[in-house]
Amino acid sequence: MNDLAGLMISLDQIQYYLLMFVRVITMLALLPIFGASFVPVQIKAALGLLLTSVLFSVQLSIGLPVFPGEFTMGLFTLLVIKEAMVGLIIGFASTFLFSAVQFAGRMVDTEMGFGFVELTDPTTGEPVTVLGQLQVILFTILFLLFNGHYFMLITIQRSFEVVPMFTAVFPGGPMTSHITKMVTDIFILGIKLAAPIFVTLFLTQVALGIVARTVPQMNIFFVGLPLKILVGIGTMMIVLPMLVSLFRRMTEGIITDIWKLLYMMSG
Repeated sequence: MNDLAGLMISLDQIQYYLLMFVRVITMLALLPIFGASFVPVQIKAALGLLLTSVLFSVQLSIGLPVFPGEFTMGLFTLLVIKEAMVGLIIGFASTFLFSAVQFAGRMVDTEMGFGFVELTDPTTGEPVTVLGQLQVILFTILFLLFNGHYFMLITIQRSFEVVPMFTAVFPGGPMTSHITKMVTDIFILGIKLAAPIFVTLFLTQVALGIVARTVPQMNIFFVGLPLKILVGIGTMMIVLPMLVSLFRRMTEGIITDIWKLLYMMSG
């Protein structure tokens, strides 16, 4: 009988586990790599259950927080929405990093003449340009080399330490200002990533314009398009080490911004 009593699971424990799962699975659905559309839903759900079980066992050994009030479906639904909001905010903020990469690729592709060619990004399922997709692949590899995926898993675990269950708050003013700043940074970072290639292509276009004025017999369109493609790809290969350093700083900046969001929600 004592063994059976030890295996009994209380209603509070079931509620706590379900609420933890809501936060974990919401984050996983949006985090880079883990939330990619090519990852089967079954694997995402299995990973969410695994992480939730591990975190729940750790929290169970420490002690579960007291459920805020008597259990009602209305209160439980409200807590589900609250935990989903925590996961959505953190997951949404983490997507900004690769949004900047795609923005930079689209700028360069437009200048190179690839803007009218679009592919489907297997990570997000959205249309992207050729060079934008190439940059996403390259920077995804760099993200893995920087151990960014480890940070994403640590973020899920630390979120329960910084923002314990039932205690999340959403300060409208500071949080809105911070997210607005992060959205603004997408454009700034995208321009920084695209600047070396974009400026080189712009100067190439100016040079072609001068040649067109001085040698009107030359078919600039016939010469210019392959030349811009060659110059753009060559410049990208040359400046790639510099872009790697910039992407590392971008990753560190996103990490800092996510921690700020977590501490804002901790009250």
